[in-house]
Amino acid sequence: MSQAEPAPATAPWAPYFDSCDDVRLPETDDVFRVYQIRSQAGPLFIMHHGGGHSALTWALVSAHIKSQLQNDFSVLCMDCRGHGSTHTSDDDNLSLAQLADDLANVVNFLYPTLPEQVILVGHSMGGPVVVDAASRKLIKNVLGVVVIDVVEGTAIDSLQHMRSLIRSRPSRFKSPAEAIDWALHSNTVKNHEAASVSIPSQLVPVMGADSSKVLYYEWRAKLLNSEPYWMGWFTDLSLKFLTVRGARLLILAGTDRLDKPLTIGQMQGKFQMTIYPESGHAIQEDVPHKVGDSLIEFWKRNQPLKLPIKKFPIPANPPKQHAMKLEPAVRD
Repeated sequence: MSQAEPAPATAPWAPYFDSCDDVRLPETDDVFRVYQIRSQAGPLFIMHHGGGHSALTWALVSAHIKSQLQNDFSVLCMDCRGHGSTHTSDDDNLSLAQLADDLANVVNFLYPTLPEQVILVGHSMGGPVVVDAASRKLIKNVLGVVVIDVVEGTAIDSLQHMRSLIRSRPSRFKSPAEAIDWALHSNTVKNHEAASVSIPSQLVPVMGADSSKVLYYEWRAKLLNSEPYWMGWFTDLSLKFLTVRGARLLILAGTDRLDKPLTIGQMQGKFQMTIYPESGHAIQEDVPHKVGDSLIEFWKRNQPLKLPIKKFPIPANPPKQHAMKLEPAVRD
């Protein structure tokens, strides 16, 4: 396989992205599925999905940004290891450092020269990934970091329920359509179009003994296997987010998700916060147009201020200044 081999141009990605490629990193057996919209102008939005999801979670957001900015922006979304159509030599290694390194390696391979303005966007597990990549300066020209619906305190508190939550999901489906129906009825995703695009990419078929018939579909990501890394994803997330260089935006589904450090940071104006209470955890899928507008506004608000410098002509021989002659005061 070549280092960047185009994937089949079939639904569901084609209406939302310009290209879909399987990118093999040099001197490795790691092949990452990457979706892109690429332009010669404007910012580059690099988006990382959450645990269990795939890069297609950003499909509708990307399409909306394109409808607003036309050809003056770029998007790069990838399936991380152990997810979607990406395959690596160690799909079970979902440590924070490894995920951030993977993101940087793919970005820097595809963009030897990065655009001047890069926006990192991460949902759920992807939030810590983009924050870590920015904190360690693995990706250059980062103008800002956007974290979607993940907060350190809330995430760590919920880890005790994570195993039972994962086990409560159906483990197999007769078809992708059945999985889409489950996602919608369980409010895992509230947007039918988004679910139709993203849910099938999270499944893999299980074939019969003769490999001629699909017996059922199961989840691609083995989330229970990632349990050793859960605490590492979220520890120190708030501190790193508040101290990362560049602009910061936190998008939440509710204010109850804020922990103490972020509450204090928000009161001090250290980051911008946007709340969409009508959405669930997958905010980018439930209200993609609003998230897209938030990303565009965030980029525009934080662009470097470039004011024109006015130049005034300086005469070669400036006229001599004469002292003003004061008349004596007239006394009555």
